[in-house]
Amino acid sequence: MSRKGSCYYEILAFKPQSFLIACVCAVGAFAWQAKASEVDVSPMIVNGENASINDFDSFASLYIDSTDYDGRYSSGAYCAGTFLTSEYVMTAAHCLEGDMGALLFTSAVAMLESERDFLNADRRRVVEVYIHPDFINDINLLLPNDIAILKLETPASSGSNVTRATTQTYRNISETFVAVGHGNTQSGIDGTAILQKANLFWVSNADCAANFNNGKELTDKQVCFSGSQSQSTGLKAGTCQGDSGGPIYWSHNGTYEQVGITSFGPATCGDPGSAVTAAYTEVADYSSWIDSVLAGSQTPFITSDEQDRLDYLANNGRVVLTGGSTTNSSSGGGGGSVGWYLSLFLLVVAYKRRTVTS
Repeated sequence: MSRKGSCYYEILAFKPQSFLIACVCAVGAFAWQAKASEVDVSPMIVNGENASINDFDSFASLYIDSTDYDGRYSSGAYCAGTFLTSEYVMTAAHCLEGDMGALLFTSAVAMLESERDFLNADRRRVVEVYIHPDFINDINLLLPNDIAILKLETPASSGSNVTRATTQTYRNISETFVAVGHGNTQSGIDGTAILQKANLFWVSNADCAANFNNGKELTDKQVCFSGSQSQSTGLKAGTCQGDSGGPIYWSHNGTYEQVGITSFGPATCGDPGSAVTAAYTEVADYSSWIDSVLAGSQTPFITSDEQDRLDYLANNGRVVLTGGSTTNSSSGGGGGSVGWYLSLFLLVVAYKRRTVTS
């Protein structure tokens, strides 16, 4: 599972109107990398255009955020989601499952159009994580039941609740869909900090499954989409690394209704040889489970409070992420999907997410 390559920053000087910063870039991968003929999770927007957050005000950006402890936060969103209510965010299970650093140190951000505005944004720490009990994170499967819900420490003060599609009548080639995200614009290339959008069209599950080998199959609770091919880039519109958990909306009677949660796609984002540019968890199939979480009828997969985070840092010294990589003071290669920004009081030591301990 690969995620977005990015930069980490060390503040060298501070002026009232500007920062002087040094940037070191690293492109990394998750614990396993998909073969070209298989799948790559955490997709992002390819062949997109700038989107106004006011048009997609249910969109949520997920950050690794330890600013209250060591002044660090990820330089870009590592996944996305949507606000079910001001206190609950829906995302993909694979964004968090098995990654204690993400489980304990994620903040959800409302109304974030530019990733550069993170520090001044409406961000809320996650305190409860609900992962669907039938989710299976296995590279031999196509991420069935890839859905999770995050409860926030306090309700967001901005944005709006997502409208969920309740039927599946949208499974029609003539319907219009819009994918939204802060992810890469090509595989391994994070081309902009501005929220992106791209129009997509529905692809049947039979045509979608034909892209994946080793006998892998989709369930009827997954839905697939593709996009038009660009003459300039040669790529198809779609999602790419970093947009996992984010929405695909159905433009229905003047309203954006969420039909899917970004789950996985071809190993090459926007692969022109693939009939599909991303597969999604179909939201309508999980209405009962979603409502039961909102009603308080489900037990969280994990809860997180101040003492949990302090104990974690006391035991680990720093945020440790899946695959055994860590954040530390080394600036060597190896890298992680998300770099770190440093707050003003950390003027000397540069950290980055997922640098392999030297």
